[in-house]
Amino acid sequence: MDPESADTVHVAIDDLLVVVAKAADDLRMFHDTVSRARIAAPPPFPRATITLTLTVIERLRKVEHDLREVLTALGLPESSDGDAT
Repeated sequence: MDPESADTVHVAIDDLLVVVAKAADDLRMFHDTVSRARIAAPPPFPRATITLTLTVIERLRKVEHDLREVLTALGLPESSDGDAT
C-alpha cells in the first residue's frame, strides 16, 4: 500500500488515536493514583526509582514532541493548553 495514500493515512491516524486514547487513560490513572498517594507519608524511594522517573519524563517529552510533529504534518494547529515542557 502506498504510504501516502488516503487509506494508509487514515489507518495510521486511526491507529494513533487508539493508542493515544489508551495512553491518556493510563496516564490519568497513574496521575490520580500518585496524587492520592502523596497525601500519605511517602514510602522509601530508591535511587533507581528516581532515575526511572527521570527517564519517564524524558520519554514523555519526546512523545509530546513527536505528536506535535504529527500535528504539523497534518496541517493542524497545536493545542496551546498543557505545555508541560
